[in-house]
Amino acid sequence: MTTALEIEKAIERLPEPEQRKLAEWFEDHRLIVASSASLSSIYDEEDGGESQLTGE
Repeated sequence: MTTALEIEKAIERLPEPEQRKLAEWFEDHRLIVASSASLSSIYDEEDGGESQLTGE
């Protein structure tokens, strides 16, 4: 299993342009996850508060 420290060291060894690409990917990913959560919440509210995934 790869540890967070091993991942951090590998990222530090990347050339600067690759580090920037990775940082952009993480930011894009964070925004996608946040917007997905927001959309799910909106859909749940429209459905009377039930979860779209579980019907609860």
